[in-house]
Amino acid sequence: MNPDTLSKQVQLYLADGGELSQKIPGFEPRQAQIALAEKLVEVIETDGTFLAEAGTGTGKTYAYLLPALLSGKTVIISTATKNLQEQLVEKDLPLLLKTLKIKGHVQLLKGRENYLCPQRLELAQTAEANTKAVWAKLNKIQHWSEKTKVGDKAELTELDENDPVWSRVCSRMEFCQAADCHPETQCFYPKIKQQANEAQILVVNHHLFCADLALRENGYGEILPEAEIVIFDEAHKLPDIAAQFLGFSLSRHQLDDLARDAINALKMESPESQEVMDKVKGLEETVVTFCDALGKWEKRWTWEMFENDLASLKMLKRLLNHLTQVADNLKPLTERGKQIQAVHRRAQEFEKQLSHWLKAENEFQIRWLESSQARFKLNLTPLSVAGPFSRHREEMGGAWIFTSATLSVNGQFSYFANRLGLEDADNACWDSPFDYDSQGLIYHPIGLPQPRDPDYIKICLRAIWPLLAQTEGRAFLLFTSHKALQEAREILLTHWQGTLLVQGDAPKSALLQRFRESEKALLLGTSSFWEGVDVKGEALKVVMIDRIPFAPPDDPIVQAREAYLKEKGLHGFVNFQLPEAIIAMKQGAGRLIRDVQDTGILVLCDPRLSQKPYGKVIAKSLPSFPWVYDVQTVLSFLKENDKSLNSKQEKDA
Repeated sequence: MNPDTLSKQVQLYLADGGELSQKIPGFEPRQAQIALAEKLVEVIETDGTFLAEAGTGTGKTYAYLLPALLSGKTVIISTATKNLQEQLVEKDLPLLLKTLKIKGHVQLLKGRENYLCPQRLELAQTAEANTKAVWAKLNKIQHWSEKTKVGDKAELTELDENDPVWSRVCSRMEFCQAADCHPETQCFYPKIKQQANEAQILVVNHHLFCADLALRENGYGEILPEAEIVIFDEAHKLPDIAAQFLGFSLSRHQLDDLARDAINALKMESPESQEVMDKVKGLEETVVTFCDALGKWEKRWTWEMFENDLASLKMLKRLLNHLTQVADNLKPLTERGKQIQAVHRRAQEFEKQLSHWLKAENEFQIRWLESSQARFKLNLTPLSVAGPFSRHREEMGGAWIFTSATLSVNGQFSYFANRLGLEDADNACWDSPFDYDSQGLIYHPIGLPQPRDPDYIKICLRAIWPLLAQTEGRAFLLFTSHKALQEAREILLTHWQGTLLVQGDAPKSALLQRFRESEKALLLGTSSFWEGVDVKGEALKVVMIDRIPFAPPDDPIVQAREAYLKEKGLHGFVNFQLPEAIIAMKQGAGRLIRDVQDTGILVLCDPRLSQKPYGKVIAKSLPSFPWVYDVQTVLSFLKENDKSLNSKQEKDA
């Protein structure tokens, strides 16, 4: 389609009185949305790369969907959250396609571990060691498998999404490779994959996109089809997710699963191989011993720290030796059956990863270890993903669009662009249409101690107590650590006479639903509640952030990245820690105002925001709420703007 024609079509659909306002209930024309959509027409027609920061309420979803759909080109849309995926597939795309009278095929594709493998379910049901609880769960999965058309575990509401039983029946890559599954079999994933290859609009998440990137980078093939337009929504999450997939991690959970699956495979396909069974049991014992050597306290180890802990290092080398023995002893048995083939392949891969972790000396990779009671995870993380990501973009071609409410730092895109090798990309910001000057306030309590003070959380809660009392809850309390969250929980359990909802007590969606429905509700959350949470209207009046979200200075990744930047003549705090904190603060602040009618208070407790030069830099990046420092001004604002409280008082009168 001619670019001018496409641009005119986009304007006609989005303008006041246009097709969308006529056919979509509640649709309101927004100038920033039109401007963004017109820019994306140009990007799509020229196969450009574009970074778009669009403030909350801009309407960026329709701004990128409309030109992409009208172009007639194949599209991949990648998101960071399930909520946005579901909104796109179940609501926005069907509505737009119907309105535009386009018959494009939309397909949602998740990682293969989200789909049921009927063969693995059958095998899991033959395991002798199943408990009654496991049998009950497997029976639920069996009943569901007879009804489902796609095999997506999201449909299986009877089972918790994190239940370990699912890992025994899902379409894990190593098993499916061994079984040579294809679309004509009873397996769900190959059929979904084929539909994805034929889709005009494919919706995935960043994890799957980066898994595909890692496979291509290592020459192992691909997961996703080619596309003419690639759109990343919630793009600020992309660099860290890419780093996970371009490195690797090896956990106790993975090794325990390997040992259990190997024992089951041997019992089924080579029951006489007792010597091999003993080797697997030896691996299990060594995993436990290594875990004990690391200690029961939660800890993040740099390679240097771990290398100097001679007992733990010795035990990990012993674990590698046992893993090698298991892989070697399984190899002659692989002709016995597909289960042994699968566990042998996995044992080989884990042996390769562990050996590489112990020997890695690449200055551009970070070796680090997480441990806590009964758990550990070995991680190898690249310092930069810019090279692989930019290579993939060049090889794939087409238009690449990156959008989020938080891509820039003080109006500059260089931090995000450098992390993904996008220095040549065009960029622009569109501010939120919300009137922050009148819709809210930033309350910065005076006299709070420094965050390292042992009573800091208690004093923060004391500072916001008058607000919580007036609004009768209806507040998010956001913390930078689980330790601070649990400390606040213990205090509030004693003092709050209302509903207390805490991250981890239930799935995120269930907590949010209860928050909306409950009276006098407080919701306590850490990092995952700082973004992707949308509560509009009178249900939310206060958002508190306990402190600036700097990463701990002793974190292995922080130390490695700061050392890397120092070698390049750059300051680690200015060029890494501060931009990361600003993006996170913008996300947290964005939870408060979600609609043009919303009002509320953003409470920023950290005294460094007004005492340190970098605090002023952070403050400049936040929404333009007026800053106030006395609680009476805040209470007056709440009284004047709280429709729920005012209507209740009128009713009581």
